[in-house]
Amino acid sequence: MSSLFQAHLRGNDFGESPLEVAYGSKVTLKNYGYGGGLLHSHVQSFPVGSLQQQVTCYHYKDENNNWLVTPTWQEDPIDPDGPIRYLKNGDTLRLVHQSTGRNLHSHPIAAPVTKEHHEVAGYGNETIGDDNDHWVVEIVDDTHTGKKAVMGTVHSLTTRMRFKHKTLKCYLRAANSVLPQWGFKQVEVTCDKENNPKDVHTYWNVESHWNDRRMSSALSHHLPLTSSPCWRCEII
Repeated sequence: MSSLFQAHLRGNDFGESPLEVAYGSKVTLKNYGYGGGLLHSHVQSFPVGSLQQQVTCYHYKDENNNWLVTPTWQEDPIDPDGPIRYLKNGDTLRLVHQSTGRNLHSHPIAAPVTKEHHEVAGYGNETIGDDNDHWVVEIVDDTHTGKKAVMGTVHSLTTRMRFKHKTLKCYLRAANSVLPQWGFKQVEVTCDKENNPKDVHTYWNVESHWNDRRMSSALSHHLPLTSSPCWRCEII
C-alpha cells in the first residue's frame, strides 16, 4: 500500500507527520516500486564487496528504518536555534542512519547481487566520511499537487523523488533482487548507473517524519480525511 493510502487507515499516525521536510528531520523512506520496502540498515556488514555496513529495504516497521536529513560535509552543522532550512529539489544532502550513525554511501564496487550496479553501504560516523556520502534530491512530482511541485520543498507522504549520487551520478534503487541469508533475505539496495527517469524503483517518498520544530500535520494539507473510503478501515 502507498504511504498516503496507509495514512487514511484508522490507527495509523503517518498523517500526523509534519508536512515539510527540513534538515534535522528524522524520516523513513519508502520505495515507490511495486511492493516497495523502507530504506534500512543494521549493524551487520556485507561479507563481500566493501565489507561495510549493509543497507537494504525492509517491509516492516523498525527503528533501523530511521534516517536523519543532514547537511553535506562541507556545510555548517544544523543550528537548532537558527532558521529552519527546508529540503528542496536540487539540494545535496547526507542521509545518516540514526541507530548506527553511518552515512548512506556508494562507491565503484559491484553490488552483491546486481553486479552491474554500484554497492550501497553504510560508512563512517559523525566525524568520518567523504564525498561519496553525498546525494542530490531530484523531485519527480507530488501525487497531491502534481508536477508543479517540482521546484518546491519535499513534503511527507506525497513528494516522489530520486536520489542521485553526487559523484558517481547513479541513482538509489531497490527492486526485486533479494540478498542471501547473510542479508536476512531483505531486498537489495543499489546505485543504478542508468538514468531512467520513469523507473519507479528509483522513486522514494517520505513515509514517517519527525521534527520537533514542525508541528503542522501532513495529512491536513492533502486529501480530506472523509474523502477516503478506507478511513474506517483498521490496520491489520
